[in-house]
Amino acid sequence: MYTPGSVDLTDADGRPLDLKRTFRVGVDDPEEMHEFLVRAGFLHIAGLFEPSEMASASADMDRAAPNYEQGDGRSWWARTADGTDHLVRMQGFDRESDTVAALLEDRRFLDLADLSHAAHRFARKRSDNWIEALFKPIGIVAGISDIGWHKDCGIGRHSYNCCGMTVGMSVTGADATSGQLHALAGSHRALVWSGSLQPHLDLPDVPLATEVGDVTIHLSCTMHMAQPPVDRERRVMYSGFSLPPLPAREGSTDTSELRAAAVARDSALREQAPLTALARNVHS
Repeated sequence: MYTPGSVDLTDADGRPLDLKRTFRVGVDDPEEMHEFLVRAGFLHIAGLFEPSEMASASADMDRAAPNYEQGDGRSWWARTADGTDHLVRMQGFDRESDTVAALLEDRRFLDLADLSHAAHRFARKRSDNWIEALFKPIGIVAGISDIGWHKDCGIGRHSYNCCGMTVGMSVTGADATSGQLHALAGSHRALVWSGSLQPHLDLPDVPLATEVGDVTIHLSCTMHMAQPPVDRERRVMYSGFSLPPLPAREGSTDTSELRAAAVARDSALREQAPLTALARNVHS
């Protein structure tokens, strides 16, 4: 449990959040999942997908890897100490895997968007890259693989990612020795810079150990990091949901119209959940 400090990490009844809690769809109350997500900034859902589905996705990752090459604009590469370059991220992976393409149309995935209560939906942005498949090799010394503490909207993609929901699908599972994700609880409601943790920051670092088929969700403004694997490689896929665009007259470039739409939206949503309040700030 966490004793609230500069950011309130209590539930709707004023009790400290159990930051190690794991939820299950169809078992736990969706409203409790919503409250946890908007207050902590992340969520861990166990067993959303079947191990057989993740095994198929993993096999497709191996099969698809030769289709990517350095400099192709749709893959990331990193280097180990022996000088070997490794493929670590494959973009547009739904085009390489029928299994993964089907998961993106599955209600188990799509219904996660409703947990925000803020009209998030899939495939509103970056239609050429709906899901990315990641390898997490051991011993990376150069390149972007195990990214340190950051906010997804704080490293150059604020206008694309802010107030988004990032969904991680655990292909292999992960723990303290195999590249698990960490989240800084409540950091989506705090001024915390990407790149490193500020001195005297009192927000708890929560490791998110996962099993095969588990899902993690984190808000784009939540500080998180990927712990480098030291025992075995991790495999994971990332997709997510975006907020709807502001309504505007087709072809209009009048910023006053956009501002008026933002004000109207702000008034209509003023009494809704904390995440919706956060979304208003981005739109306006």
